[in-house]
Amino acid sequence: MKKLGKLLLVTPLAFSLVLPTTGVFAGESNDAHVKVAEVEAPKLELTQEKKEDLYNQYVKIVADVAAQYPESGIFIEPLDTFKDEYFMSPEDYRAFAVNLATSSIVVAPETPSDVITPLSTGIKTKYATITFAGSSRSIAVTGTFTIDHFLGRMGFTAIKSLTSQSADSRGTWRQSGYNEKIYDAGETMNVSVGGTYTENGVSKPDNFELNFYCSGTGEIS
Repeated sequence: MKKLGKLLLVTPLAFSLVLPTTGVFAGESNDAHVKVAEVEAPKLELTQEKKEDLYNQYVKIVADVAAQYPESGIFIEPLDTFKDEYFMSPEDYRAFAVNLATSSIVVAPETPSDVITPLSTGIKTKYATITFAGSSRSIAVTGTFTIDHFLGRMGFTAIKSLTSQSADSRGTWRQSGYNEKIYDAGETMNVSVGGTYTENGVSKPDNFELNFYCSGTGEIS
């Protein structure tokens, strides 16, 4: 089990809802997108007093949504981290909180060109997405691996590092850790990634799994 430098992973996804920790890794994704209504936040005229009033309402809203969806683990960030664009009507904030609480992360399908030249150390980036109705937020996952001859073919021998971050400007992803396993005589590297997604001041802890593959000639996909 590793962190950005091998940290114990405890999970419940943005996505700035993105959750308090809720337990162990979820099972492998069914690649099914959860569709929820997208919320567009209207611009508000904000004074410090108005911000504090809205924030106090948001605290109650997020607590209500967290109680309604206890598996989500969503929580609200401190007021001093809120940007002006995070503020919206309480009704829209509740809708957004529900959207985040019911979102899921799926791993993006592979593209034919997603391979690298055989190397003793290989780097590969894959993408996962958090889905909100017709739009999505991307998480880039980059692994650095060592590969070598293993039982008559090239295969993974270890993972040197794995990092993940938001590839979308609308939210942030903070990785909390990862856990890896090697299968199929070094052909498959399974990685479980945990972290917290934050958007509009709301955070949700989440986790997802993805596989990296090493061909017999050392290409990583």
